[in-house]
Amino acid sequence: MIHDFAKPDPKGEPIYLQIIHQFKLLVLQGRIVSGEDIPSRRILAAQLGVNPNTVQKAFVELEKYGLITTPPNAKSIVQVNDAMLARLCEEILEGQVLELVTAAVGAGLCREELIAMVSAEWERREA
Repeated sequence: MIHDFAKPDPKGEPIYLQIIHQFKLLVLQGRIVSGEDIPSRRILAAQLGVNPNTVQKAFVELEKYGLITTPPNAKSIVQVNDAMLARLCEEILEGQVLELVTAAVGAGLCREELIAMVSAEWERREA
């Protein structure tokens, strides 16, 4: 799981938010699964080249969100259920759909053209 994290973009949104978004996306993609141990904040910070306090801030937010839990004197673990996956899907995909539709409208595509493009990509993935 640690190798799936990309280094944050220091010019983008706050780094702790980038870590949270990446974590949620990796869970949604099934690349991080329920029950999986999470590396220590220090190890992940070193991997990403960021301050450990930044990773700590992200993990506190992920705990509030309900995606991770840290039992006393134990490693943090991922906790995901069907309701959480549905929540992540709605949260992440709504934003991506908004970006896609905005780009399509900006490029002069009509609804039918965009739907045809999405359908063609869906069929390629199923093949």
